[in-house]
Amino acid sequence: MHAVNVLHVLPFPGIGGTEIATRRIAEAVRPFGVQSSALLLRPAADLQAYIEEGGIACLDGSQRPEPSLLRNALSFLSSSRALARTFQAFDIIHCADIHAAYYVAVAGRLAGKPVLCHIRNRAARIGQWERIFVGAASHFAAVSRDTLDHFPIRLRPSRTTVLYDGIDIPPRAAPAERAAAAHAVRSEFGLPKDAVVAAMFARVNQQKDYPTLIRAAALLREAHPALRFLIVGDNARVETNRRHFAEVQDLARRSGVLDRFVFAGFRTDVARLMLAADLCVLCTHFEGLPLVLIEAMAAERACVATAVDGIPEALTDGVTGLLHQPGDAKGLATSIAKLIAAPVQTEAMGAAARVDAERRFSRDRFARDVRALYEGLSGMRGMGRHRAEATRAAAG
Repeated sequence: MHAVNVLHVLPFPGIGGTEIATRRIAEAVRPFGVQSSALLLRPAADLQAYIEEGGIACLDGSQRPEPSLLRNALSFLSSSRALARTFQAFDIIHCADIHAAYYVAVAGRLAGKPVLCHIRNRAARIGQWERIFVGAASHFAAVSRDTLDHFPIRLRPSRTTVLYDGIDIPPRAAPAERAAAAHAVRSEFGLPKDAVVAAMFARVNQQKDYPTLIRAAALLREAHPALRFLIVGDNARVETNRRHFAEVQDLARRSGVLDRFVFAGFRTDVARLMLAADLCVLCTHFEGLPLVLIEAMAAERACVATAVDGIPEALTDGVTGLLHQPGDAKGLATSIAKLIAAPVQTEAMGAAARVDAERRFSRDRFARDVRALYEGLSGMRGMGRHRAEATRAAAG
């Protein structure tokens, strides 16, 4: 029995939640006999290196089809047919985002292959022509129920799945390990030893609502002089992030809180930085189901997050974290102040978040769900033969 071959199609050049989630999917189902490759529609050296570090071979996607039904329809059809020949080597075409499906779903159908489209964020508007190309996908997997319910293309239930992400739940960190991380991180970034660190792990992009976070920081400045915001995420590698970073810095400067922010840029030691944080913040305009929120829960960090899209499906307000309404700087500031003022309750909230992450968002549960979805799409029931091997590998 040959292994199942999945081609993941990545539409963006940067490394963010979509790219991280794609690599995690490939790594999670590998023990089940699933072989993964990646097609980079906008190749970038950093992205290719990141994907290949996960043991995933990359194909060059520089000849991506440009969808058209009018002036360039023949060119689109020709390039889609050429891509379809590449797709023949794979059993499933897994589009990491609806943008990937926009370019390649037609090619997948021409190849006679099932095309799985991941819906990772709220898609408030999809144009008439875009609906045709995106809708060519065979099946849609949404990262949360809310994300699926608000998807603007009407789909039969048989063509949809809610697929909650999962992560490797790390061992609980001992108090000494947390203290060491806190000391090292404060020293690294020149923070006071008694600084209260609120960390936000998100690229500096318009999707992430940094203006509301800055306004909240201004409201907290006088009452909490030890509070510092550690921002971990790309602010220079991608041009759109670089431009927005300049705007965010200017707003923080004009708001009198630039000195309260540390912008660390893209980092590979997120787990260590989370251990050093006193609490985590996710201020955002929209999210499907952010992996970083699940990571913070697993790290026993109390979180304050915007109540949008799938976030309330992951975070229970007042139990495993605190939620605030979109754009509500006062509500965000109040929630942060509440956690700072009650460290014992904040610690208990983090512990409850850890238990919930173990129960609902483990890598093992996620791997089984993805395997079942792939199996259903490919019709290759032999994938189940790898279950015992995967169980032994996980146990070892």
